[in-house]
Amino acid sequence: MSEMVKHSMQKKWVAMAALALVCGAAAAQSSVTVYGNVDLGLLWQNNAAPTVSTTQVYNGGIAPSIWGFRGSEDLGNGLKANFNLESHFSADTGASVGPLFRRQANIGLSSASLGTLTLGTMYSPAVLAFAATDPRGLRENFSGLYSWAYNSGVLAGPNTNSDVGVFLHNAISYSNTVGPVNLALGYSVAENNPVGPTGGAVLALGASYAGPVSLSAAYQATNRANTSERLSAVYSVGAGYTLGALTGKLNYLRGTNKDAAGSEVSNVEVVGLGLDWKLASNNTVIAAVYYGRDKNADTNKTTSFILSDEYALSKRTTLYATLAYVDADANANLLTTIVAGGTSANTNATLLNVGIKHSF
Repeated sequence: MSEMVKHSMQKKWVAMAALALVCGAAAAQSSVTVYGNVDLGLLWQNNAAPTVSTTQVYNGGIAPSIWGFRGSEDLGNGLKANFNLESHFSADTGASVGPLFRRQANIGLSSASLGTLTLGTMYSPAVLAFAATDPRGLRENFSGLYSWAYNSGVLAGPNTNSDVGVFLHNAISYSNTVGPVNLALGYSVAENNPVGPTGGAVLALGASYAGPVSLSAAYQATNRANTSERLSAVYSVGAGYTLGALTGKLNYLRGTNKDAAGSEVSNVEVVGLGLDWKLASNNTVIAAVYYGRDKNADTNKTTSFILSDEYALSKRTTLYATLAYVDADANANLLTTIVAGGTSANTNATLLNVGIKHSF
């Protein structure tokens, strides 16, 4: 083989090696992940209506059935670009729940030292802080998730920028974590578009402290569309403490709603108390009680007792069983419940949900 041919081949190998290194570096700097949950089970309830019991294949016993994409690119100097697209679906029917990327459709920049700035559709920073001390960690059913959602203007008159109080549309948020403390602020812009859908402004604030002692505070205020008039306000404070295999949580939530004339139509407070007992590394029993009442309606009260067991077959697959007993007063409604869809007023109801969740 001539020296010229050898030299040419060496140059090709060097070029290929350099290209491989560049491609490897690019792959290390940019990533996209497909993720999601599928959660299905059977839900039985007595007294779903007077003297009527129901059984259904139930979607989302402990987690929502979702799928999505998230990714990031390393821009250097500790700065990253991020995006997240997240969709909600009913696994029992395959139907999409709301718009395709109802839950998240956002882009942002993050820095380990400067925090994260995000624009688009996203989880409310307030509800994420609330989750830290909710007795059932905002499980998809039988948790404070519904106390928060139903008292966030959903029943008084929806604001399209606040999707059940959990997701913010047309929003910008900033969050930063310093040691065990996380602080976050979100704001949905009232675009007041004269030729298209509009939503009122939403302000969301969240703060949490993580450790053996956990603390949280959250506040969210929602305005009516095209006005600066307040539709609803909800806030929460809570604490938790972990000692060995036991974790106790206590949370207080307060929510007010107004009608179109600006008069207060509800003033609800919900107290939740719970205890997590880690029987083994893969098995957790959760006991919780919630008491909700509307101070503007004496007979709108609901007391709920929940006992559940979650057994992880692997890091991705969990079997669960949840038993709930709900005592609803004469005029109890969704504002005081922690059950998706509520239960019949002036009735005691027992609900049993057994299912499986798989994450991917």
